[in-house]
Amino acid sequence: SLIVIFQLSKSCSPKDYIFHTFVFDNRQLNYVIETIALAGDFNGWQPDTHFLVDADGDNIWEIRIAVKPGNHYYRFVLNEKRWLRDPANPQYGGKFSNSFINIDGKSYPKVISVEPANGAWLYQKADIVKITFSDSVENISHFHINFEIDARPKTFTLKDSTLFMPFPIFSEGGHAWNLTIMNSDSEKVYKKEGLWYVNYDNQRPVADAGYTQFAFLDQIIELNGGKSFDPDFDPPVHYKWRLLKGPGNHSLKETKSPFAKFSAKKAGRYLFKLTVTDSGGLKAHDRTEVIVLPAKQEQTRFTFDAQSYPKPVNQVSLAGEFNQWQNSANPMCANEDSTVWEIYTPLGKGQYEYKFVVNDQDWIIDPLNPHKISDGWNGFNSVKTVTPPVQFDFKFDVDSIFEDETQIEIPLKINTPEKTKIRWYADIKNPDSRLVRKRNRIIFNKKRKEGSYFFYCILEKEGGFSQPAALLINHYHKTKCVDFSQSPAWVDTSIVYEIFLRRFTKKGSFAALTDHLPHLKNFGVNVIWLMPVYEGPTEHGYAPTHFFNTEQDYGSVEDYRNLISAAHRLGMKVIFDFVANHLSDQHRFVYAAADNLNSPLRKWFYWQADGSWGYHNDWDTLVNLNFNTPQVRHFMIDAARFWLGLGVDGFRCDVAWAVPHSFWKDFRREIKKINPECLLINEALPRQQAFHQDEFDMSYDTDFYGNILDVLNDRKPLSALEYGLQKTKYNYPPAAKNLRYIENHDLPRFLKLHGGNRTKLMAGLLFTVSGAPLIYYGQEMGLLEMRPDYRLQKKSKWIDFYRNIIILRKTYPAFAYGKMETILLDEKRKLWHYRRSFQGEAVDVYFNLSKIKQKINIPENIKIIYPKEYCIKIIDNKFYLQPESFVIFKAR
Repeated sequence: SLIVIFQLSKSCSPKDYIFHTFVFDNRQLNYVIETIALAGDFNGWQPDTHFLVDADGDNIWEIRIAVKPGNHYYRFVLNEKRWLRDPANPQYGGKFSNSFINIDGKSYPKVISVEPANGAWLYQKADIVKITFSDSVENISHFHINFEIDARPKTFTLKDSTLFMPFPIFSEGGHAWNLTIMNSDSEKVYKKEGLWYVNYDNQRPVADAGYTQFAFLDQIIELNGGKSFDPDFDPPVHYKWRLLKGPGNHSLKETKSPFAKFSAKKAGRYLFKLTVTDSGGLKAHDRTEVIVLPAKQEQTRFTFDAQSYPKPVNQVSLAGEFNQWQNSANPMCANEDSTVWEIYTPLGKGQYEYKFVVNDQDWIIDPLNPHKISDGWNGFNSVKTVTPPVQFDFKFDVDSIFEDETQIEIPLKINTPEKTKIRWYADIKNPDSRLVRKRNRIIFNKKRKEGSYFFYCILEKEGGFSQPAALLINHYHKTKCVDFSQSPAWVDTSIVYEIFLRRFTKKGSFAALTDHLPHLKNFGVNVIWLMPVYEGPTEHGYAPTHFFNTEQDYGSVEDYRNLISAAHRLGMKVIFDFVANHLSDQHRFVYAAADNLNSPLRKWFYWQADGSWGYHNDWDTLVNLNFNTPQVRHFMIDAARFWLGLGVDGFRCDVAWAVPHSFWKDFRREIKKINPECLLINEALPRQQAFHQDEFDMSYDTDFYGNILDVLNDRKPLSALEYGLQKTKYNYPPAAKNLRYIENHDLPRFLKLHGGNRTKLMAGLLFTVSGAPLIYYGQEMGLLEMRPDYRLQKKSKWIDFYRNIIILRKTYPAFAYGKMETILLDEKRKLWHYRRSFQGEAVDVYFNLSKIKQKINIPENIKIIYPKEYCIKIIDNKFYLQPESFVIFKAR
């Protein structure tokens, strides 16, 4: 074994330290190990100084070090980059969920069994709680043991190495327990957390077969029983789907899962029944339907000419934005002599960048397609523009409804060719099934049952079909009509400000932020987005241990409600950072599921072959939720309803890319039924069109940010900025909104990377194109740290700059609503002149991305609106635009 002795200070002697051997057993894990190091609080978390060795080649790596006695946190560092928790040590904690160990040269009790088992569902009263400790402890009485249930200490007896106590009389539902062991120095040497669920009084489950869906011939549709749940929190144990009625010639698979798969070769209405059975044998039923349209889903053809490739072609795949550039997701098929390879894939309207992957190694552009664009890596991507053969332009015109005492008429705003057929449908989940319509309008009687109603319209022309347009009518004490695909109108004039609350004020609390709101309001901010406020171990908040409570140092739930109310009084909106993909590994559900293979909570998570939980990237402390378990979906929607009930105005949904689309469709419906003006923002990396198909209102515009970096780093031409903006407009529905930024909490400061001139230049672009501009706290003061302690300044050149461009954006509606037109784009001079126009008003923006001043010709009767007029001298309708700067003009 390798022995490492840390250098002792003059005040310490060797007897103040204890030798301990850390072991990494790789025999079952099978990591490819080049190096593995030990990092912990005992060596300043240095990842490259204390390396383990495998002296005898048995794949067990060791290091023996001298450390001070006491509690320590540590991790292993694999191949100098991946930080691993000790797989042999179940104890972990702290804000980074590091492995925890007590080193004092003594053994201490460890729990080896718990009865009833951690994470167990109790259907009848148990007699006794029994916790057995490791038999290696000679005298357990040397330690102090504390056992609590629902945060209340319990009295127990110890006999040998076992804790006994009478089982408490519990109310129905979940009950949390925790056990801690302290040594004679009052140090916590061991802890264990868990929970039991009491279900003595079994309630009937709730079956939910989902909303009406639409499909084309042969298209596979997932029937969605994902909102089914048990009021006892006891996950249903059995699902069964059955086709009740349909034209025939269909396929129905996975009928015993919550998400059966259906396809049909014949058009018509297919009616299904879902039966859900709970662990006590109680059943519940629900129905849903799929409307199959009489046409096949439109497919786009890609072909590769193998004769244009200089080597033999064995395989070809299509990779592009539509499949996240996966090199094997879309394999192509060859003709008989392998000269032509082809594939058909369903793509909606849009411009798509792609490449062919030949023989699983060469990425090449399409030799038959002359349309290409720089890929940012000294090469090109091919571009295919997909235009549907029949295009439709229509939406529900909720601003032009006709209403009297008995009924409401909601017209369809339609601009389509003649001979267009209108198909109307009512959702199967409506409180009643009546559908009253004229050719281009829904007629809704106010005497109908209270509830939420969905109606759909599909247009047909020459065998082509539109996507369904959905109308939501919330019919309660008042009747509110909502075009379900539209985004809240208030988004267009938003100035979004992202806050890391813990660092934003000296106290880092809701109350302190409440006092600070007038300053933000005066600065020009009208929307605040707080990074997660959930209870959890991390500083950043993206690792929740409680979905219905706030961080203690932030304040109470009531304090958060007061913050929202104060913001609303100032005319400001509050966005909630919603974590749907995962839980913290310190959540009690995770502890219970990891402990007990038979716990129903086990199905809440994904599990890997080695027994560890599933996670993305290197986020091993963020445990992925399994959205194939309906109780998970119900739980997450309940959590969203809770925060919506406090008054939040929107949800920014973290890691939305990892959560199924079917969940987000349900999420939108449930949220919009409560508050149609609630804004839904996705974090989808890379962004995808599918998230705007009745899911989200707004996306991160990652293309905007990426193109800025590529242009500034000379990986793409200046035209990439214009191309990206136009492509976004073409690819996404008109209702889709964009969150645009040059900084956020996941990125290094733009100012630090690119300097002052370029930061001002790209901030100018950010505030003069459409989409909601985002300011990350400290950006307006030129701070360079990613998550700094906020230092309030009332005046600085950066504050003045951002305040001025905010005022500019609010003064001229063309920046929020206007049409964008490029007047001049000179790649050689790196000049870009574009115009924003709205309701007869035009504003011209000139950008000079070069490092030299440029002579600009301008029309007569032009007024400078940024910067100040005295900054630029205009002589004979000419002026010089300084290097890396911009100017904005308006006709007088």
